[in-house]
Amino acid sequence: MSIFDRNSETMPRATLEQLQLERLQALLARLKRNVRRYRERIADLRLESLADLAKFPFTTPEDVADSFPYGLFSFPLREIIRLHSIMGPKGSTLVVGHTRNDLVHWGRLAARQFAASGMTPNDVVQVALSGGLYRGALGYALGAEQIEASVIEEEPHCIEAQLNLLENYRPTVLVTTPTNALALMNAMAHHRKDPQSFHLRTVFLSRPVAGELWNEIRAGLQVNVSCNFGIDEILDPGFSVQCEAGRFHVNEDQFLVEVEDGELIVTTLAREAMPLLRYRTRLACETPREKCSCGRTGTVIMPKGRLDNRFRVGETPLYEEQIAQVLRSHLKEEHPYNHTVAGDKLVVSIQMTPAIFSDMIWQLEDFRRRMVTDFLDRLGVVAEVRFVY
Repeated sequence: MSIFDRNSETMPRATLEQLQLERLQALLARLKRNVRRYRERIADLRLESLADLAKFPFTTPEDVADSFPYGLFSFPLREIIRLHSIMGPKGSTLVVGHTRNDLVHWGRLAARQFAASGMTPNDVVQVALSGGLYRGALGYALGAEQIEASVIEEEPHCIEAQLNLLENYRPTVLVTTPTNALALMNAMAHHRKDPQSFHLRTVFLSRPVAGELWNEIRAGLQVNVSCNFGIDEILDPGFSVQCEAGRFHVNEDQFLVEVEDGELIVTTLAREAMPLLRYRTRLACETPREKCSCGRTGTVIMPKGRLDNRFRVGETPLYEEQIAQVLRSHLKEEHPYNHTVAGDKLVVSIQMTPAIFSDMIWQLEDFRRRMVTDFLDRLGVVAEVRFVY
């Protein structure tokens, strides 16, 4: 395993904290000058040391949603060369922008993770990410280009096409979701294809997975498995690096992290387009401070799940409020319901009431079918709707 940017990733703690202080002071000056929301909140607060950061206000996901679309941008829109959407609170849409320098930094930060996973200029990398509002594919491509690996930007439309691409293009590294990795593993078994007949050496997963699933993918595809831990609003990929010891190290020359009541708080130190000050991520985590054998000095992050009601159906993030919105568009009044997740499927059980009861089975079935279609069209998930007593 190699370290892509040794000076930054293994920086002595005292040197790192001085760099963070200087970048934080520059950030605050820019926020006061260019972003009205921050100018009003920061006012005359001064920062003389990193400890002073605790005096500054938090930024919440709701703040970002209220500033939609460009209210938190600190650069003119003409200098924002890339825009993409991510999911915000209760399913709202947030806009994230990047300047040219932001994209350069994004590529170099993603390259740190790729180097840690063993990627070299001799690798052929396929980025196969789909589903939900995930927009990390660009970051992975930029990172692989920094490593000087060959990049395949073709997204197969089905798992069979994925198998053909693995055979014909012969990628050695596959960047994908855990769901797609499992589907690929099952397809190989179905077609009786030996995983070792492919050139694939490493699978890089777009999010952390538990040990049992990690071992299943590793054994099923017979590859090395590395994972990413990123935050859409901050940077994904590029926020952290998973080292050979399996720990996630924050790239602390770029991001200053705090933990308040178990919640991860992040300040972006070098982002130009959309800097965030003390952003409440709604992620539970621990940050043990012991030294890591890999030599990286960035804070170790141990993700512990979400602190809000956001969940996943396969790779698609959802909020409970989005389910209620779909149901309200079909039901004239509130009906008790509950939901569960079964693999890649959302199961919604609605209590039967006289208002939706029909003696005609076909009418009830048509009602159910329209809701299933709406879940797919509006939320992008396959749903099973049940009427229960």
